[in-house]
This record gives sequence, structure tokens and C-alpha cells, in this order.
Amino acid sequence: MRKRKKRNDGLHGGRAAVGATAKGGASLGNPLQSILDTVSEATRQVPEVDWARVPTDLSKNVDHYLYGTKKKEK
Repeated sequence: MRKRKKRNDGLHGGRAAVGATAKGGASLGNPLQSILDTVSEATRQVPEVDWARVPTDLSKNVDHYLYGTKKKEK
């Protein structure tokens, strides 16, 4: 029986190693950090001018903005 070669990609048992990076160099951060903390941190990095461009009805009309379907009435 052949031995499998160990992968050295920073992953251990399906979990990212602390300090590991994803494709493209994005940090995977602390594995104990909650997803809400991660999203909150990412949204803080978006400039106010870009937030001002987000449509106020985005959650209601996401299909319209992504796929061009008919917009729902307010």
C-alpha cells in the first residue's frame, strides 16, 4: 500500500491554520472569530462614498440589480 503524500497548504483537518491565507492572499484570520465579526470588519473597510452608491431597496430588489428582472414596487 502506497503512502499518501502530505499536503502542505496550511490546512489541518479541514481547518485553516492560524495566519493561513486563502487564494489571492486574503487572510483567513482567527478561526475562533465569528462570521459576524468578520463581516463587520470587512464592511468597516468600505469607504462611505461607496456605501452611498448602494440602492436603498437592494434587499427587496436584489434580483433586479443582479439579473435585470422587473423591479418590485415599494
